[in-house]
Amino acid sequence: MRARTWTLRLVAVACAVLCALVLLPVVASASQEPAASGPEPEYQTLDELTGKQFAYVNGSVYNQYVQKRVQDTGESFYASLPDCVAAVEGGKADAAVQLSYCCQAVVNRKGGTVALLPENVGEVEEAFFFPKGDPLIPKFNEEIQKLEKDGTIDELTKKWVGTDESAKTLPNQDWDAPNGTLKFATSGVLDPFSYVGANGEILGYDVDLALRIAKDLGYHLDISTITMDAIFASVQTGKVDFGGTLTKTPERAEMVDFTEKVMPTYISVIVKSKDGGQTSGAANSATMGRSFIDDIKQSFIKTFVQENRWELILSGLGVTAIISLCSGSLGTLLGYVFVTLRRKGNKLVGKLIDGYQAIIGGVPIVVVLMVLYYVVFGSTSIPGEIVAILAFTLSFGSTASTTMWTAIKGIDIGQEESGLALGYEKRAVFRKIVLPQAAQQFLPQLISQFVGLVKETAVVGYIAVQDLTRASDLIRARTMDAFFPLVSTAIIYFVLCRLIAHALNRLADRINPTSKPRKIRGVK
Repeated sequence: MRARTWTLRLVAVACAVLCALVLLPVVASASQEPAASGPEPEYQTLDELTGKQFAYVNGSVYNQYVQKRVQDTGESFYASLPDCVAAVEGGKADAAVQLSYCCQAVVNRKGGTVALLPENVGEVEEAFFFPKGDPLIPKFNEEIQKLEKDGTIDELTKKWVGTDESAKTLPNQDWDAPNGTLKFATSGVLDPFSYVGANGEILGYDVDLALRIAKDLGYHLDISTITMDAIFASVQTGKVDFGGTLTKTPERAEMVDFTEKVMPTYISVIVKSKDGGQTSGAANSATMGRSFIDDIKQSFIKTFVQENRWELILSGLGVTAIISLCSGSLGTLLGYVFVTLRRKGNKLVGKLIDGYQAIIGGVPIVVVLMVLYYVVFGSTSIPGEIVAILAFTLSFGSTASTTMWTAIKGIDIGQEESGLALGYEKRAVFRKIVLPQAAQQFLPQLISQFVGLVKETAVVGYIAVQDLTRASDLIRARTMDAFFPLVSTAIIYFVLCRLIAHALNRLADRINPTSKPRKIRGVK
């Protein structure tokens, strides 16, 4: 009882922290993100980065270009560009590498802590990509050539690279689509190519260009965001029809077919600035005058208020809760089915269950998730949320089965024999005598495992499911604030897990016979 009281207190404290942040006065009304101030970089040439540590985004190939220009470099890969930049700021890497337009957007938002290296790594070509032999490629190429000739591509480049945010809108898909709908996947974390804007709308150069081409070809687009390193697999397996612009390389061209280039650009390098963001004069005094609370206010505004990003968080939280609750419930039922099958005493069935548990227990859940999505259901249109529920049901069912069976085997055989001697059937003995006693042992463990399941669902972003963690990634990619979105997500996960644990403990108390007052018949 005392432990539960402390749990509720912890939840209340966490909620109070969130409420305090929400109720902080919203000053400066969603202030504008800083424009590029041209901070001086710590290094001036690529040769100065010889032997240094470089940070890359998962799925990128820019390390190959860097290795041709700089000797003896170290490599580390991160989930997104904001993580790479945070590694540079924190001293875990000396440089972060990405396309020039993306790097400039980062520098513009970081307030002088990082800067662009004056020397580029090299020029690359960005293009849409399709499965091998796709008949749409010639049609896309024809449209790209037409848009390039009439100046549309140059206009789109200026529109999405420019600083006029009001101009960055997409055409409504109100045209006729006699040829149906194409599934289009983009990362959603590479401003200005693709990012999540107001009300969770996917914006960017890639999306705008893809919509214009689709309109001319008589299609609508079904747009989804997938992690950078998973888009390639989605296109190869047919989960989507084509992917947002990707750097052309000979190795990639062996696996997929690229369209004509849609934007020539350069690979740039982000390094620390010389002054580390410490400006001088009046600007420095203003910065020094800002309090910690002011920083929290601004981070809160950027993470939740600007562009209604709270809706993205709320939507992701709902997805996380649904996947967790459905998987936990179905997994518990699956575990009970396994226990029932084991009790029948069939050795072959027992060995099959042991084998299943060994496989599921020996493979990371993220691998199980991706195998189901890209291989088992690769040629189907089953939503990622359903695949995620199935994957976590299989995983939790294995864990729940082991936990239940261990507790049941710990009940003295004399209990069952006594029930049979009293004339009960074997099934009734298990349900009324053995299971209630075993439940007292496995329910606390099962609740703990259920809470662990909630945290494990954070990997569903690999299969185009926009859960709470993925929503946080999309927001961080837009704000370039690696701290506050992560802390906010951690607090939300903590509150969610504590609430689920509290609800399950209450439910366990209701079904636990030892927690109910005993009544003796005939005695008032």
